[in-house]
Amino acid sequence: MLQDPETRISRRTAIKSAAASGVGLVVGGAIAGPSSTQAATPPEVTMGSNDAWFAQRAWSVSANKVLPKADGTTGTVTSLATRIERPRSAEEIAAIVKSLPATTPIACVCGGHESSGAALVASRDAVILDLDRLKSIEFEPTDGETLVTVGSGVVFRELVEAVKTHGGALPVGTGPGVGVVGYAVNGGLSSYFSRRLGLLGQRAARMTVVTADGEIRVLTPKDELFTAMLGAGSALAIAVDITFRMADASVIQGAEQLVFGFETRAQAVEFSRKAMQFMKDRVMPNDSVSLEVVVTGTKAIVATTVFYDTFKGSTAEFVEPLETLAAELKLPTLARAHWASWYEAAAALWPVIAEQKGKPLATSQHCVGTTGMPSDAVLDFVGDVVVGEAPLDEAEMSIVEIRTLGGETQRGPRIPSGNCGHAFFVDLITLFDAGDKSPAERQAIVDLTNRVVDKARAVPGLGVDFSGTHSQPDDVDRSAVAAEIFGSVKMARAVEAQKKKIDPNNRFRFNPFAKFVG
Repeated sequence: MLQDPETRISRRTAIKSAAASGVGLVVGGAIAGPSSTQAATPPEVTMGSNDAWFAQRAWSVSANKVLPKADGTTGTVTSLATRIERPRSAEEIAAIVKSLPATTPIACVCGGHESSGAALVASRDAVILDLDRLKSIEFEPTDGETLVTVGSGVVFRELVEAVKTHGGALPVGTGPGVGVVGYAVNGGLSSYFSRRLGLLGQRAARMTVVTADGEIRVLTPKDELFTAMLGAGSALAIAVDITFRMADASVIQGAEQLVFGFETRAQAVEFSRKAMQFMKDRVMPNDSVSLEVVVTGTKAIVATTVFYDTFKGSTAEFVEPLETLAAELKLPTLARAHWASWYEAAAALWPVIAEQKGKPLATSQHCVGTTGMPSDAVLDFVGDVVVGEAPLDEAEMSIVEIRTLGGETQRGPRIPSGNCGHAFFVDLITLFDAGDKSPAERQAIVDLTNRVVDKARAVPGLGVDFSGTHSQPDDVDRSAVAAEIFGSVKMARAVEAQKKKIDPNNRFRFNPFAKFVG
């Protein structure tokens, strides 16, 4: 795990102190400059066994992969790939691709971001490209703004630290070890910053890719493939790097975080219901502020309000109704924090996420939301069912995140992500240490999660599993449909057309969209 020894705190304390968000791959290593290697032949394989590699690279595994078999036993989850390569450049990637038979499937790690870990596991006839050596981060002032080009091996901790030194801001994910490019090629939702800065994919200006036939291409918004890559990229081509338009750090004025404790699920439901009404009445009509309310399995409620550069007034007064609500419900205040900058908000949860571990850590992600103001019926459902019935007690690392979206995500360029259309967004992230659970307990947790999701599908006006990074692609008979994941029927057809055109043999089949793009 990427973490500093002095920031280690107990799991329970950490999760009570802040909301945990973001699932991805964790890698080590400092930021390196651009590689000077321009090899014309594939590099030598230097990794050890698949099991050792998988243990190093997998932050979590899909909860579906740790469920009991018919005989009641569970197997070990590991990588099945025939071999693992670690290229250092686009040229090395192209050489590897060209050296393989045209039908050999290829999986990219740090080039894809999704919760089921399909690329990590791959298959016995596949070759994995681990892109962790592509660590370049380059800044380029141009036309009154700064561009930053990020290699596919860069993770958010590295990017955030680099952007800080240049006085910038980006809509980053909260997971320090999530691959930046993999996150962007599946849309790139930022819970704190997207309302002001859009999805990370919406800020892309250029990218370098290697296609299924080994061609290196530099794409711009004029290319049809460029747009398709920003929501379905892990199914289409190998992203080598992406150039983003960086905002100034001043776009984030600050943030206020309040952490309350609760004893009963009924208290959590009541607080969530009234906090969502506050969100609907005061936050969603006001694009200068965003709010995320998180209910955790460790019996904490975390309310984080982020204030953008357009906000006027007192931040303390704005969040006072949330404090009053907690007092009325007799919920103790466990902690409060003020973040004075984009960087503080971006880095705040790194110690929390570093403490989320398991043998293995199993995860399942689902989302629900609305494209406009949620109805009272939707708010009641989120409170009563999503908060009230999610397996927070059975899987105490689990969380329910209720957040505002909309703003620049809805006004920005259309990319193939259902997040572009949503103003109200709820994640149900089920997390548990599979090593501490019996096969029957693992099955019960997954069944409880699926029950909540199935009920959500019956609620009028509520979208379900419309995000490529917040749905569970390996769920049996519960997969989202292409038009919802990609935001529209038109966008889904455009992605499918690009898939047939540039990857006719479906070499890139280990992605969240494998069920309906291939």
